[in-house]
Amino acid sequence: MRNRLRLGAAVLAASFAAVIAVGSPAAASDEEFWTRSCGSKYYAFSDEWTSWTKKYSGGSCSGDAWVRIKISSGWLPWRHASGQMTIENTRGNTVLSEHKGCADCKVYLLIP
Repeated sequence: MRNRLRLGAAVLAASFAAVIAVGSPAAASDEEFWTRSCGSKYYAFSDEWTSWTKKYSGGSCSGDAWVRIKISSGWLPWRHASGQMTIENTRGNTVLSEHKGCADCKVYLLIP
């Protein structure tokens, strides 16, 4: 009888642990690192709350760090800055983000 109680308690504990693990997933994020043909290096990150592109020193490119996000109503406009551009989304509803190293450069799509 004791073994059955112990086994039942163990099964019940494992069941609760599985429910808790499924009910509280970790925040999803995505990232990308690339080097342009001129040698400039970029790093991009995105999750539901924050998306940013950072240009590192090196290379001969004069391009900025560019980023834009997509929320349920559509794409927001591109934003850019010389070193790093960050978009903070206080609603936490970023669906996709796009990142690039200049106005007409290749676009990198991130899926948070």
